[in-house]
Amino acid sequence: MVRAHGSRKISVIISTYNNPQSLRMCLLGMRHQTRQPDQIIIADDGSRPDTAAVLREPIFADLPLEHVWHPDDGWRKCRILNLAITYSAGDYLIFCDGDTIPRKDFVASHLRYARRRTFLSGGCINIPQPVFHQFRDEEIISNAVFDVDHLSQLWPPIKKSSLKLVPGILESPLNYLTWRYCVLRGANFSAWREDLVRVNGFNETFVYGSEDRELGVRLRNSGVASRWLKYSLVQLHLDHSRSGYLDHEIANRQRWEFRKLFFTGKRRAEPGLAASRERCGLGGDPSYTHEVLSRAWRTLPVLPFPATRPRDDVATVKPSSRAA
Repeated sequence: MVRAHGSRKISVIISTYNNPQSLRMCLLGMRHQTRQPDQIIIADDGSRPDTAAVLREPIFADLPLEHVWHPDDGWRKCRILNLAITYSAGDYLIFCDGDTIPRKDFVASHLRYARRRTFLSGGCINIPQPVFHQFRDEEIISNAVFDVDHLSQLWPPIKKSSLKLVPGILESPLNYLTWRYCVLRGANFSAWREDLVRVNGFNETFVYGSEDRELGVRLRNSGVASRWLKYSLVQLHLDHSRSGYLDHEIANRQRWEFRKLFFTGKRRAEPGLAASRERCGLGGDPSYTHEVLSRAWRTLPVLPFPATRPRDDVATVKPSSRAA
């Protein structure tokens, strides 16, 4: 495996919860990127031990894997993502979900379009569960799952999305024509670590519903530009039900909360990243775990946080429960 080291050190953060089969597919795609990341952190929102077992498979021994985990106490993705950011060693962070398969140029494309004081985001191509779970290892490794002719044999409707898979020379015009203002999709985005620290990371009072959009608006309020690159940042996504953790009343309320940010100009989340830093510090919460699974490529220290103002947000919000 060739790992190219440039001036930018890259951490990829992959969120997951009790879906080891899909996480394994995601890691296969990440293992065969044209530009390997310097660190991959699995942000685990309380999965059972079979998720950790996937990370120890021999095929992933040469990946720079780290695993952060906290107990399952409902949908707490924002908290575990903040913990992953706390342990990140790269100065540029790429985020994706563990039920996605990144195209082989996924990391390279995020780097290609990276600009200072700018976050990038893209969409995903939803694949029905019966089709997604038919993908074989060799098809992911060879990127055959992104070949329209090959994929259409399993799922003919994908032909309607052929330009999303391989836009070719139309990539830039299509990105321009599908431009969206200030959209951050948590399953596919990247940002400079210093920009995320400046806004105090994810808002830990948010459960499922607009938690990613809320971060995007606060980044914009802090002076960070946005780029929506639907045809450049390509990944497949397992289409699934959200009935186990979607509360429509809460989602509607949070949608209103994030929209208000356009008018209030608020930048920092409270509680946010600083709270995570406290939890994993000396004498912190012992239920939060961090494990370095491979030290082969761990050449960077965890980056320090800049000084932050005193905080009084000691109270936490207990999230709603979800189905396991």
